[in-house]
Amino acid sequence: MRPSLSNRRSAMARLLAAALAPASMLAPAPAQSQAQAAWPVRPITLVIPFPPGGQTDVVGRLVGERMSQRLGQPVVVENRPGVNGSLASEAVARARADGYTLVIGGPGTHAINQLVNSNVKYDARRDFTHIAMLGRVPMLLLASPRLKVASVADVVALARASPGTVNVALTGIGSSSHVTTELLRQAAGVSFNNVPYKGDVPAMTDVMGGQADLLFVPATSAVGFAQAGKLRALAVAGERRLAVLPDVPTMAEAGQPQVVNYSWTSLAGPPGMPADVVERLNQACQSLLAEPEVVARLAAMSNEPTPGTPAQAASFIAAEVARWSEVVRKGNIQVQ
Repeated sequence: MRPSLSNRRSAMARLLAAALAPASMLAPAPAQSQAQAAWPVRPITLVIPFPPGGQTDVVGRLVGERMSQRLGQPVVVENRPGVNGSLASEAVARARADGYTLVIGGPGTHAINQLVNSNVKYDARRDFTHIAMLGRVPMLLLASPRLKVASVADVVALARASPGTVNVALTGIGSSSHVTTELLRQAAGVSFNNVPYKGDVPAMTDVMGGQADLLFVPATSAVGFAQAGKLRALAVAGERRLAVLPDVPTMAEAGQPQVVNYSWTSLAGPPGMPADVVERLNQACQSLLAEPEVVARLAAMSNEPTPGTPAQAASFIAAEVARWSEVVRKGNIQVQ
C-alpha cells in the first residue's frame, strides 16, 4: 500500500529539518559525556621548575605519585630548572590546555619573578589555570654560630650600630629568602649587606662557615642543621612555633610581627583548561592532602597541607603578587 500524500510530505519535512539543524543538536549527548569522563587517557606530565632534591621537587613527586593512583594514569615528573624556575613555568603557560601538562608553582615562579625580572614574559595571575594549593613551610631565620647574637633583637641592634656590615646570604635575587630579608629590613628600619648565592645549599654552607652572618631559608632546608648546632635558629617567620624546634620563637614573639612568610607549593596548568578537568584534578589534590601518610611525610619536612578550591588558589596567587609588588617596589629589587 503506497503512503498517502500527507505522510510523504511529513517525512520530507522531517528530513529537511534534520539537514538544517546545527551539528551540536545532532551529536548524541551520551557520547559527549563519555568523552569528558575518559580524561585522562594518557600519561600526564608534571613539570618541576627546579633541580631534584629541593622542597618543590619533594612535594611535587609526592603529589605526582598519589595523583597517579587516583587518576589511573602515570604522572611523569620532569625537572626543568632555569631562571629561578621561570623558563619551565612559561613553557607550561604556553602548552595545550588539555590537562596533560601541569606545573608545581611556588613564590618565585608564581608571584615574585615577574616583579623583579623584566625577562619573565608571563603574569602568574592570568597566564595559568590555578588548580590547588598544596602545602606551605615557614621561613626560618638562621645565624652563623660565629656571629655573637642570640636573638632577633640582637641582630637589629647590631645592624643599627654598624649599618651595612651584617652580611645576609640570599638564595637568589627575588627568592623567598630575599623578600623575607627585605621584610625584616623594612620593618626594623635597618640595612644589611646582601650577598646573593645560587640556592640554599651554598648559602647555608657559607653561613655555617662564617663567611656570611644570617640567612632566611624554608625550615625544610635547615631544621637538621639547627638541631645539630651547625646553624643557630633565631626565629620562625610563621604564625606559630615549629614542633621540631619548640624553643625557637616566632618573629612576632621576637618583636617583628610584620615578618611572616611561607614558602608554598601549588598546582597549575595552562590558561583555559576545561572546568571538569580542573575539578577532577582539584578533587584528587584534596583527597591526597587528607591522606594520613601524606600528612605525615609533609610534617616531617615542617610542611603543612593547604587544601582548598581552584578559586581559593587563584585568589591566593593574586594576593601574593600584590603583596610582593609593594615590598619589591620599596626595596628596589631587580635582577640585573
